[in-house]
Amino acid sequence: MRRSLPLLAALALAVSACATPLARPRPEESPEIVEMKARILELQRKITVTEVEIERLRRQVADLQSRGGRVGSVPAPPPGPPPLEPAPEPPFVPAPAPVEVSDLEPDREAPPASAAPPAPAAGPRDEDAGEADGSAAAAPVTAAAQALYDRGYTLYHQGRYLDAEASFQRFLQSFADTELADNAQYWIGEARFARGDAQGALAAFRETVERFSSGNKVPDALLKVGDCLAELGDLENARSRYLEVGRRFPRSAAAAMAEERLAKLP
Repeated sequence: MRRSLPLLAALALAVSACATPLARPRPEESPEIVEMKARILELQRKITVTEVEIERLRRQVADLQSRGGRVGSVPAPPPGPPPLEPAPEPPFVPAPAPVEVSDLEPDREAPPASAAPPAPAAGPRDEDAGEADGSAAAAPVTAAAQALYDRGYTLYHQGRYLDAEASFQRFLQSFADTELADNAQYWIGEARFARGDAQGALAAFRETVERFSSGNKVPDALLKVGDCLAELGDLENARSRYLEVGRRFPRSAAAAMAEERLAKLP
């Protein structure tokens, strides 16, 4: 019996050594690890979807190749509208051209462009012009001459006085023998007077009276000579010119305006 005690002890020791230890509980995972696992699972899902899509595209390409199509060929979209280009500048359109009676304005200021009076055309002379009647036969006004004259007339009433004067100067260089030559010379004076160049305007109006002495613009030009002299301070000679208008052209519109000017002189 005593001999069996050591044997039993040894046997118990061996059994305890060979016994499997009890499983330990797994520690709780941190939120970072849980999130990382979720991301990995999502990436794996996306990869799977991508592989499926790639396989579908490969099959489509193979099908196109088998039918003679070209890989990657896509119908071209319909052509869009052409790119917009800057709108061209509208051509110059002269104003209509009725018969001119008198170009005089109540004052020296030109009306706004929208209210510009129509450009005068060649036509019968003003019967009230007195000594201005009976001019020598002039060349007919051609379409080119009328267009150039209308351009200067319109530019003047747009307030573009330098351009207007240049247009009338070109008219006189090319069409000095037409019925509108005296009108063009007169409007050169008006353009200068509107710019405040009373001395230059005086020269232009005097040339109208002297160069076109039998033209229909003589009464108006003579009145404007008086205006220029008054502007320059020569009131005595201005008064003389106004009286001359009334004496030479008593039934003209210029005579009525000359009478008004005389009444305003000091």
